Amino acid sequence: MRYVSTLALALVLVPASLFAAIEGTVINGTTGKPEPSVKISLVQPGAGGMQAIASATSDANGKFSIDHELPPPPALLQADYKGVQYTQVQPPGRPTTGIQFQIYESASKPPQGMQMAHLIMIEPSPTSLEISETFLIRNESTTTFQDSSNGAAQFYPPKTAGDKVQVSVTPPTQMTIQRQAVKAAKPGSFKIDYPVRPGETRFDMHYTLPASDTFSGKVVEGERPTTVVTPLSVRISGDGIRDVGVEQDVQARLYQITGPSFEVKIEGTGSIRDRQSNASNAPEEDTGQPKTTEILAKVYDKMYWVLGLTFGILALGGTLLFRKGAA
Repeated sequence: MRYVSTLALALVLVPASLFAAIEGTVINGTTGKPEPSVKISLVQPGAGGMQAIASATSDANGKFSIDHELPPPPALLQADYKGVQYTQVQPPGRPTTGIQFQIYESASKPPQGMQMAHLIMIEPSPTSLEISETFLIRNESTTTFQDSSNGAAQFYPPKTAGDKVQVSVTPPTQMTIQRQAVKAAKPGSFKIDYPVRPGETRFDMHYTLPASDTFSGKVVEGERPTTVVTPLSVRISGDGIRDVGVEQDVQARLYQITGPSFEVKIEGTGSIRDRQSNASNAPEEDTGQPKTTEILAKVYDKMYWVLGLTFGILALGGTLLFRKGAA
């Protein structure tokens, strides 16, 4: 009898939120108004991918209510709005009522407030030439950029990279996913067909090429020049490239491509990844994949994001370093 009473008391003391429905409002971040008729699904990653657990559709006032308790983490809310999928993580312990789920209108042209930087990292060794490319896009607008014809970004991988190029995509949710780039209209070009939501999106690619003392490529024209990164022990020279200095924190040398294409001669060998790994005291599991994402992110964090800066101005921890020299 005492056991039954204790159990009943325990059930009473369990927070009601564990059994409550998941309730909230769909907000259109472009218009700032509630959005009706949007299907919101409660999903959870599983062995076969994302598994939908339950769903509900927002009413005339944008309100939705999913009659299901929050599953063990990671739990996600997901919606498709005008061909773009929006995902929101629901952390454990956070209230399951009063949720604001944001969606946005889409545009096929880059919106004002969207900036993109392109980095190419060259790491030569006696046996191979490791090339990593990263696009970092900061969309500070309230519109999703989606251009299915040209993609969010285009790049020109070496022919020896093959016809299938894997892209690691890190959207604003910070949950990295894999996508395959597809061939674009221009010969030798590939496009990344992925929507760029408001916030920060990263695209990362990597190629291992035969050892060589030369490397050439093309870049897609943009408002910012493409930056090439090498270890301090490596120098490159050639047409269409300009040395802009050293980034000591990352132990890397930076160059800018000054035209639509470049061809460089490579002197020396070295790896920024090896330096970064040796500098870290914490052991890290070796997955067999190049550890380039964090390195390139550090370089990006040192770059000033206001368009229209002249050559030689870099940001270093929020402080501008003015490098004097010929314009």
